[in-house]
Amino acid sequence: MEEKKKSKLPLIFNILLVIIVSYLAYEVSVLSQKNHAFKQEISEMIKENEEMNQIIINQDLVSEADGENLKENLKLLLFSYDSLEQNNSVAIDSINTQREKINNLMQEVDKLDKKSKRDWRKIYKLKKEAETLRNIMKGYIHTIDSLNTLNINLSNDLTEKTQKLSNVSKQNKKIIKQNEALQKQVAIGAVLQINNVLSSGIRIRSSGAQSETTRASKTNMIKTCFSIIENKLAQAGDKEIYIRILDSEGTLLNAPTPLTIINQQKEELKMSSKRTINYQNQNTDLCIFYEIENSIPAGNYSVEVYAEGFLIGETSIALR
Repeated sequence: MEEKKKSKLPLIFNILLVIIVSYLAYEVSVLSQKNHAFKQEISEMIKENEEMNQIIINQDLVSEADGENLKENLKLLLFSYDSLEQNNSVAIDSINTQREKINNLMQEVDKLDKKSKRDWRKIYKLKKEAETLRNIMKGYIHTIDSLNTLNINLSNDLTEKTQKLSNVSKQNKKIIKQNEALQKQVAIGAVLQINNVLSSGIRIRSSGAQSETTRASKTNMIKTCFSIIENKLAQAGDKEIYIRILDSEGTLLNAPTPLTIINQQKEELKMSSKRTINYQNQNTDLCIFYEIENSIPAGNYSVEVYAEGFLIGETSIALR
């Protein structure tokens, strides 16, 4: 029995070996067929590419100069894109995308230059892509020029409107100044005006009677009388009228209680006496008295009359 088993082993081994060899032969045959088909496909593609190259050359779609100048043209195109000025972020992103495409084309040109045989079909394709990018760039240039023209027009329009606004502002300032001048004239016109200003020394006798005097030693009061002229521009109502008496040295005869006003020059002036009247825009006669507490020296005295900060009249008196 054992001898029979031993005699069967070589037979089984041989059968397995035949099966394995047959399988390998089959796989080799299949791979060989695929390789043959692949070679045929490559051969057809090469043939088709050569035919396309010949067609491209025959129809003058590309020339030797195109192959030699393609990279230089792409460099110039890239430089043109780099020269585009654009502030819009969307446009910048789009331009950067086109720059990236040009760089990729330049890399493909470098690969073509390393080949011993010209691939005119590839050169033609790269040339067309470069032309497409050039047309896109022209569109950018047109858009940017249009925007620049629009900006210039807007700037000119803004300048024109600014100039008009400046002119209007100047006119308004001029009108304001004219109004201010007119208001000043109206204000001046509304100031009380007086005439017939006359000052005299007054002596008060023991009986209380008053009489005029020209002697300084006998003078107890200085009386200043005048007529306020009718003025329809003036505002009716209570008015404070002041007198300011100065001796020949310019020394003020002070009031018993300090009196001051602010004149039109914004200066503070001390007054000698005042009187309040109710003015109703009619001619009004008025006298203001300055009481002398002590004797005053002989000499010439000037008398100024003020109302609402304006000097409205003046006169003088000589006491001997």
